[in-house]
Amino acid sequence: MKERFTRTSLCLAIGALLTSFGPTQAYGQTKTTYKEKDLGILPVQQEQPDLTGLWYHINERQIKLANEEFTRLKARYPQWKVPEEVEAELNRINGRVKGTIKTVVSVPRVDKSGKPEADSRPNDSLETSQKQVAKPASEALPLERFAQLTPKARATTPKQKIERLIALSNQLKRTDFYLLMGWTAIDKGMLEVANQQFTAALQLADQDIDKQSAQQGLNSVRGIKLQQALSLRDTTSLAQLFKSDTSGYTKEVLQGAAWQQYDLKNYDFAEALFSLVEDNEGRYLALSAQSSDLAKQNAFDLACSIDTEVFIKRCADGLASRQAQFYDTRRYKESIQAGEALERLRPLSIEERALIGWAAKEIQDISTATSAFEQVLSKTPTNTVIANELVSLNQSNDATLNRLALKYGAVKSILQARNTRNAWPRKQFWLAYQNDDSQAATAQTKDGLSAVYGMNTRSRSGGEGLGNFDVLSQYIGIGSGYKNWLWQVSLDYKQFYSGSPQVGDWFGDRQLDTESLGISGFEDTGVRAEAYYQAPDFNFYANLEYGMFDQPVGAKVTGQISAAKFLSRTTVAATLFRKEKEDSLLSQTGTLYANRDQTWGYVIESGVRGLVAHSIADNMSVAGTAQISRLEGELVADNSALSLRGDVSYDIADKVSSRLDYWRLGPFLSYTSYDKNLSGFTVGNGGYFSPSQFVSIGGYSELLTLEALNWQVKLRSSLALSRVKQDDDLRFPIGQEYSSVEEGVSLGESTDTGLSGNFMAEGQYRIDHNWIVAGYIGKAFAVEYQAFEAGIQIRWREGKGTGVTSDELLLSSPRLSGFAL
Repeated sequence: MKERFTRTSLCLAIGALLTSFGPTQAYGQTKTTYKEKDLGILPVQQEQPDLTGLWYHINERQIKLANEEFTRLKARYPQWKVPEEVEAELNRINGRVKGTIKTVVSVPRVDKSGKPEADSRPNDSLETSQKQVAKPASEALPLERFAQLTPKARATTPKQKIERLIALSNQLKRTDFYLLMGWTAIDKGMLEVANQQFTAALQLADQDIDKQSAQQGLNSVRGIKLQQALSLRDTTSLAQLFKSDTSGYTKEVLQGAAWQQYDLKNYDFAEALFSLVEDNEGRYLALSAQSSDLAKQNAFDLACSIDTEVFIKRCADGLASRQAQFYDTRRYKESIQAGEALERLRPLSIEERALIGWAAKEIQDISTATSAFEQVLSKTPTNTVIANELVSLNQSNDATLNRLALKYGAVKSILQARNTRNAWPRKQFWLAYQNDDSQAATAQTKDGLSAVYGMNTRSRSGGEGLGNFDVLSQYIGIGSGYKNWLWQVSLDYKQFYSGSPQVGDWFGDRQLDTESLGISGFEDTGVRAEAYYQAPDFNFYANLEYGMFDQPVGAKVTGQISAAKFLSRTTVAATLFRKEKEDSLLSQTGTLYANRDQTWGYVIESGVRGLVAHSIADNMSVAGTAQISRLEGELVADNSALSLRGDVSYDIADKVSSRLDYWRLGPFLSYTSYDKNLSGFTVGNGGYFSPSQFVSIGGYSELLTLEALNWQVKLRSSLALSRVKQDDDLRFPIGQEYSSVEEGVSLGESTDTGLSGNFMAEGQYRIDHNWIVAGYIGKAFAVEYQAFEAGIQIRWREGKGTGVTSDELLLSSPRLSGFAL
């Protein structure tokens, strides 16, 4: 009967274990670490089989069951090397060898390899065990009979009887009965009862094999609960089972189930299981495999929260991806932040560094963009795209541009090319030459020493007598260039001629009744120096003059300071000036009374003028100029003047000829006003044209041929309808004390309307590599006024040149044009 009980009970135990634990056994053996790029499950490591059941059947002389278990183990573990002890015992019970078979209550103790250990129990312990078997049959008989039933019969046993047998098992407190009823309870679905039976068996067992059987039973109960919770995806129950298990079994099952769910692409449930067992590797992979933004964000957060090499790399990869994604979706600030966070984990690639620069550029973070692009350029010094961005970002920061140009050849080349490209239309040929522009360098060797000789004449004619005025000037000068500066020093020699006052003319302190004995002309010398500076978007000019030394009124220092600023489509210029009023001998040099006993005149005009020109389109622009000045002279009344002019110009050069640099046409309107009419030649007057109103409206034309050829021509002309009004001011505006006539004599009021206009032609021609000749001629007329001027210059410069540029046309000098343009 004992044999039947033990055979049946162990069969039930092993059958239940294989049935209920079978699906979970793979979980325990499954590797939970996946390769980085191959998410398949690694093969199960080969292990030694568990020989507990086999030894039990051998020990109980259950020949059939022992042979079946042995066959099963051989089939499942084909590489298994059968221990000699197992082979010998199988041969003995099958009658293949002679021997004595021991009969004991439980299986022998086995080591980890399945080999039986020597029975080290003392004799009295063995006797005690035998006495346990020899208990009165009436106590254990129901359990023994139940054990003799077939599995099918036990399965159909009523639950009430099972409960009575369980109560008897609890009363008898035998390990084998605990194990029997534990497996029976599992078969009946009485999991809590089974758990109690196996727990009692584990506490009572004093042999390892019994403890292993009890633990297997507990694992089976837990496995069934786990499978039930897994099938329902009851994460709450799973968490409770995991926390209550200290053996590690639940973790293995859940981990295996997590990978199984991962392979089935149930990523959300897999992630929940990985979270339970704190498997960060699996959790990261499950989150990454999901398509939702929240899951991917959680995967990224997880990667960046773990300080291991693998997860730091994943965090960095996530940051790199986010940096690009944020940029593509125009979240530029977040893209920069992702890039900066990435840099704290590893060095940025060139592309990642550049992306910080591009994002910073979009939000106009000039400092960050400059820093990023500069680091990229330091690694790729020939990268013209990045160099262009650096130049564009810092186009208003000369200090940064200069630093970058000194450090990076690509930036320097771009600045030179850009400056040259902008310099030509701005007529900044010295700047183009400084930036190694081949065309400018070929046309002029501007940094060489130059020497000039020139002569010009100017004639003003009006009413008979003092209204006529002629000046003949000659000069010699030397100059050169230094860095961004051009300079020249000149010595002037001038001859002044004026008409003589006629009998009846007002002159000096009276109306002449006899021929005047005053001078009508003289000659004198002077000296002047000038300097011109050109920067990529800025021009500066200054000159200083002193002369004439021996004119009737003491000589004064004159000069001007002028600057121009070039914006993208607008030019702004301003000039401060102090110069002679060059309308007559009286205003330009001063003169003597008729009896040569006193001097007066020499009017100095001081003021400011400004210009704003804006390009509406590539070939159309508007401009406005304004001037405010104060006029003072010796024994001449103070005066103030205002002058305004507006222009519109349209360039038709590309429609006319390819040999034209520009041909501008357009209307203009000008207005000039003086506070006082001081155009007379009596004491207190200045002898200069000073109407109370002078308005002109008309059109103008200006044409220039191409730059850098061997010759060049510039033509200017205008025609307007003009109206002049002169108030009836006093003949002696500074008082009667300087007059011998009665008080209250006035000039008389006048108003005239008529046509006015002018024409000017300039040109220059290169004779050879060193010599250039230049000149101009012009004619102007207005109501009761005519003027003529002409000039010629011969210039020599060391070096070698093959062309001319318009900045050296004689009237292009800022000293004469009025602006540093």
